[in-house]
Amino acid sequence: MRTVLTAGAVTAAVAGAAAGAIDGLWAWGPASQFVPDGAGKLRLVAYLAAAYALAALVIGVALTAVGVFLARATRLDAVWPPGAPRDGDADADARRARVAIVVAFVPLVALALLVAHAGAVASLARRKHTGLVIVSAMASALGAVGAAGLLALALGRPVAAVLPGARRGPPRAPVPLAGLALVLVGLPAAGLALGAAYLGAIDQLTGRKPGAVIAWAMIAAVGALAAAALVTAVLHRPLARRLGALADRRPGLGRVLAGPRAPWRAAVAVTALGGAVVVVAAWATVRVLPWRGPAIVLIALALASGFAPAGRRLAARLARRHAGAVVGGGAVTAFALAVVMIVAGDRGGVIKAAVGYSGLGGPIAQTVRRAFDFDRDGYARYLGGGDCDDGDPAIHPGARDIPGDGVDQNCAGGDARLSRRTEDTAFVPPPATLPPDFNVVMITIDTLRADHLGMYGYARDTSPSLDALAAEATVFAHAWAHAPSTRYSIPAILTGRLPLDVDYDFGVGGWPGLSPKATTIAEVLQDRGLRTGAILNYHYFDAHRRMNQGFDTYDNENKRLHQGSDPAHTRGSSSPQQTDKAIAWLDEHGADRFFLWVHYYDPHHEYERHDGVPSFGDEPVDVYDHEIRWTDGHIGRLFDDLRRRGLWDRTVIVVTGDHGEGFGEHGIDLHGYHLYAAQTKVPLIIRVPGQPGRVATTPAGHVDVLPTLANLAGVPASPPPPWLTRVMGRSLVDILSGQVPGDADRVVFQQLSYENNNEMRAAVSQRCHVIYNVSPHTSWEVYRIDLDPGETRDVEGAPGPCAEVRDELARWHDASQIPEDAAEAVTTERPVVARPIAVEFGDEVRLIGVDAPATAKAGDTIDVTWTFEARGRLDGGWKVFAHVEQPGGRGRFSGDHEPAWPLAWWRAGTFVHYTRSITIPRATPAGTYTVWAGLWKGKQRRPARATPTGGAAVEVVDDRAAVATIEVTR
Repeated sequence: MRTVLTAGAVTAAVAGAAAGAIDGLWAWGPASQFVPDGAGKLRLVAYLAAAYALAALVIGVALTAVGVFLARATRLDAVWPPGAPRDGDADADARRARVAIVVAFVPLVALALLVAHAGAVASLARRKHTGLVIVSAMASALGAVGAAGLLALALGRPVAAVLPGARRGPPRAPVPLAGLALVLVGLPAAGLALGAAYLGAIDQLTGRKPGAVIAWAMIAAVGALAAAALVTAVLHRPLARRLGALADRRPGLGRVLAGPRAPWRAAVAVTALGGAVVVVAAWATVRVLPWRGPAIVLIALALASGFAPAGRRLAARLARRHAGAVVGGGAVTAFALAVVMIVAGDRGGVIKAAVGYSGLGGPIAQTVRRAFDFDRDGYARYLGGGDCDDGDPAIHPGARDIPGDGVDQNCAGGDARLSRRTEDTAFVPPPATLPPDFNVVMITIDTLRADHLGMYGYARDTSPSLDALAAEATVFAHAWAHAPSTRYSIPAILTGRLPLDVDYDFGVGGWPGLSPKATTIAEVLQDRGLRTGAILNYHYFDAHRRMNQGFDTYDNENKRLHQGSDPAHTRGSSSPQQTDKAIAWLDEHGADRFFLWVHYYDPHHEYERHDGVPSFGDEPVDVYDHEIRWTDGHIGRLFDDLRRRGLWDRTVIVVTGDHGEGFGEHGIDLHGYHLYAAQTKVPLIIRVPGQPGRVATTPAGHVDVLPTLANLAGVPASPPPPWLTRVMGRSLVDILSGQVPGDADRVVFQQLSYENNNEMRAAVSQRCHVIYNVSPHTSWEVYRIDLDPGETRDVEGAPGPCAEVRDELARWHDASQIPEDAAEAVTTERPVVARPIAVEFGDEVRLIGVDAPATAKAGDTIDVTWTFEARGRLDGGWKVFAHVEQPGGRGRFSGDHEPAWPLAWWRAGTFVHYTRSITIPRATPAGTYTVWAGLWKGKQRRPARATPTGGAAVEVVDDRAAVATIEVTR
């Protein structure tokens, strides 16, 4: 056994090191973004070779041990090789072992599927990509079946020992080539069945609740596997006989077919053929998937196959040595590889290059970091861990900086200041040329990057209509989306708040909707007397997400024209229909003063061809440009209609893209997961009647659209309406009207957050784009976009103007983690509460008052005021839950939240007094509801108890207290 394990370890380590070196050389050119010099690139190769060797060493030993275990400790011999000749006693023993394996397998697979389902729900329930959820759930089910099978093989021996002996029969006639036949039938049957199950699941489960999608996808996978097993059981013996007959006729071929490696070679060939068929059939999707990692794994497996004989010979020599020396040598080798990883990977931009351009360098670094996370806070000092104090679990890049305590908890920007950064809204008098009864048309174009339009210098004629508009508008040369996806950008445009600061309603299924607390452009302009309308075309805009706030008419009917299994892959076109609807809306409302928002979706992937539009080529970027030209033509029809109606000269027009699109820059296609310019630099064109065309170089962002239109509409800046004090952008009217030159510098901020702890923040000025990758791989990237607009060279650490932008980003990042009302929430004086209560949650927190309205209507948003007495300090992660329930369980809604002064900041002797909003769902049944409150973290609740003094008695059940009642009406 020692020899076998040694052979597996040596073979895997050598293959891994070679694969790592190949991956490093493969990344040599693109890695210049982070490691421009040859020495840095050699460190990258050394890091990858050591990292892959270490990972392969561990995996190789584990897989070899599993193989030895299966061969020696299980009854694998009873089922493989199938058709092997056995005498009567051996055959009876094998039959009893097979029965034992089945007896063990049935309860094990049920248990494994239950565990897999629980894990899938925990990890997938919040995912929005239906196809990914289905694939992941099916993979979980297959993994559970496989694990149950391995355990059943292991338990087959003890279970067989207690089963009655099988009756001895005559020796079983062997079935030659049965193993090969099993592979040739079983793998295609399984592949076809699982493919059909996936397609059926996509068709039937899209739009269902995540729990149902996961459960049914797992059932579909198990059903497909069972169907494939049945087909294999029926067909493999006839195929084996035919193969045997063929082998008899052709002895040379027979020796190949009957060889011990024939089933494995057939498995590789069938898998490769099946994979090729899938690639060809789904090329549009496959081409944008991240294949670098799987490709490196295949290279490593091929290398391992070639190194295996040498590995066995070396293992045989090492077998003559003392076992302790062999084990010690392996441990020293693993430690040395880890040291090489850290030394090579922790210098310069090596780890950034490995994360960005290698197949597996990032995931391996993330795994290895766990071993060097000495304070167990999830972050390490090395390999992109970013932990500036690995001896204190309260200090790491993912921590929230406590303002004013003199400690830099999040390792960025020093100690946070209590006040959040605010920007002057810069309201100025509207230009005199603006007609008093002006209209507004806002056009948002999905997936439109600025540098693919003529007015931004693109050589292709993609945008003649928009170029003509730009000639009489202000073109913002440095306009940025704050995030790289529609679900973040559109709320920012509508509300003037950064994407992660928008007031959301997380009770809405799927992507969150706007909270009624949010104020939209439509509401602002509606209040100024404009009739408002929206013409949209994707299910994200469905009215239940409340982006219809303030719109008199809201039309998302054309969403039917864009269908797909997930937002990244949709088919269909709607530009003609969008313009047709816009013209029809103007037929009805064009005589009124109006605000019309039209969204065009067609440049979004998947890109499609259209008749009557110039072709730019066959590559994806060519068809993308073709889609832009197609959309531009239909936007031009809308502009022509405005001119025909005589509305052009009194209509303000705003055109922007919601985000960009990648075409291989930085090795990235499409959008959604990065803040690079390809994904976030967008056009912003604003036409104000009577103003000349100009180019402004002052950076601008989506949050500037609302204050700009509000300023034009005459919203007063002093005193400002409450919603204006919360806007995070500034009016651009001073630039549009020429009151300022439009060349002043400014910093625009960006935010991105998505699954698996991926957090990014960025700041962009005229000259610099600074990206802070907060987690899971902590790093800074700095680009001189005035000199390097393609962001091909990271200059992090170099002197120059970007150091100031980096400092401003760090300060803003600290401040952005502080709730807006934090400063007003904490006091050392006991607040006056209308109805004092006294509930203690542990020894640290006492709830002394909850003020909620006595009555409210379903669909309303209510304010609930909370007053706590801090009696000690809690560790991070605790929040307040507020479950509003009707007795008997007929109705229920939630107001869970984090206090304005986070619990981890509380100190004994202070009081925390703040207000939070709760939206009552429109479908809530009428009746009396109890507000049950408590503290929670993960699956824990803080112990709750009512105190006999200090306030009114309250009921406490299951560590939650009944703190208020609300009568809900309809």
